[in-house]
Amino acid sequence: MLSQLELRYELSKLIWNQYKNPVKKILMALLFNLRSWLFDAYYKSFYDDTLNAAIQLFNEYLESHNLHYEFDYFDCDDFALLFKALVASKMNSNAAGIALGLIRKGDELLGGHAWNIILLNNKLYYFEPQTYELFDVKTATTSDGFKYELQGVIW
Repeated sequence: MLSQLELRYELSKLIWNQYKNPVKKILMALLFNLRSWLFDAYYKSFYDDTLNAAIQLFNEYLESHNLHYEFDYFDCDDFALLFKALVASKMNSNAAGIALGLIRKGDELLGGHAWNIILLNNKLYYFEPQTYELFDVKTATTSDGFKYELQGVIW
């Protein structure tokens, strides 16, 4: 379990480490804290079994409601919102947040993106709800080479 202050600190360190330019580090850390909404005083962590249950619940919900990617109608933000909402409503957990930022492939900026950020064993991880991939926030890179740049969270 992490307090809001501890979580905000860890997220700010993550933002700080995304950039090399010292001015950009300060600016982006400040903007991140202004853009982000953390609502709870404490955040419970997933553990391996509860994360697996959350992903299974999410998958079953998508299948039973015949939900699939549809440009502008059910896209990245909707996947991320649904994962967070299911975790909160069905598992009584605040271990998942919504991450907002940019996505890149190599040097090419692909645009804005939403995904999930989760607490797992009291450490931060990214979860891409469209592909079910869990990956390290420090590298912020998926197995197929997409780089995620965090700019704000709703948690």
